[in-house]
Amino acid sequence: MSELSHRTKRVNGVKWHWAEAGDGEPVVLLHGIPESWQCWKHQIPALASQFRVLAFDLKGYGQSDKKEGDYTGTNVARELIGVLDSLGIDRFRLAGHDWGAIIGDHVCDHIPDRIQRYMRCSISVHEYDVRNSLHHQWNSQNWQDFSKLAAKPEAYVRVWFESSCGPNTQLSDEEIKEIAAEFSNPGTAEAVPRYFRDLQKNSPVDYSKFTFPVVTVFGAHDPRQPIEYFRGVEDHIPGLEAMLMMDSGHFMTRERPREMTQALMFFFNSMLAPGVPLFNLSREHGLPVRPVKPRAAWGVNSFDLKKSSSKASGQSKGKKKK
Repeated sequence: MSELSHRTKRVNGVKWHWAEAGDGEPVVLLHGIPESWQCWKHQIPALASQFRVLAFDLKGYGQSDKKEGDYTGTNVARELIGVLDSLGIDRFRLAGHDWGAIIGDHVCDHIPDRIQRYMRCSISVHEYDVRNSLHHQWNSQNWQDFSKLAAKPEAYVRVWFESSCGPNTQLSDEEIKEIAAEFSNPGTAEAVPRYFRDLQKNSPVDYSKFTFPVVTVFGAHDPRQPIEYFRGVEDHIPGLEAMLMMDSGHFMTRERPREMTQALMFFFNSMLAPGVPLFNLSREHGLPVRPVKPRAAWGVNSFDLKKSSSKASGQSKGKKKK
């Protein structure tokens, strides 16, 4: 892997920070709450062996801008696209976790023709029950009080991970402190609550535009994203290739780093086949593990399978009984 570098750029008045490594076709990675670009730190080395990886700090997080403004997914996605445009990035592979998938969805809605493949993690599409995520309602109605909680970053981060990781995949104290250090950047506690404040201002995403390959990933032990949220997604995302259920809680990029790295590498190479062991849990729960709507088939056979099948059928009918 090429050395990881940290870059910043101000575009349309907003400063963006991202970690970058590798060269080749671009991969854009978006984190959720309460993380930073480091959400993908376990996956970046492998991805950078083949791709140009850009792991962003979303606006309001890490070293990116934290000024007042529009924090809807609709607008933040539009601002992020402006950064990609300024870098000359046209078509790209995309992955988003948690709120990063909310932003990612809006990116796909804005520029579907530029998305090559999209892995969306730990976020629902068509099902949602606020009783599973009480913090959404409370934070959106009390975002200034939420800011006071976030002002104690290590305690706030610890609550997030201890309540959201699987029973056997809790993070080490060292990793919790590393995440908290990024969440401690000045202005974060004031900026992040604006995402909740502006929740109701988001424009609906038109998922019918998602005709490019999509894989949705979620954790079997995610307390706020139960399996019910993911059944039936194939009816809403036409490009869905599979549902990947992992033996993990909410933060699978850290709880199951090796498996998530494999999933990204396999998928971004179009080699995440239905039979790979990663799909064992998905198959067990009857979730789709192959493209819902197969694209035009280009088989490796040197003869026409349809004609061959038709001919064989005709010969069978023409045979006389002895």
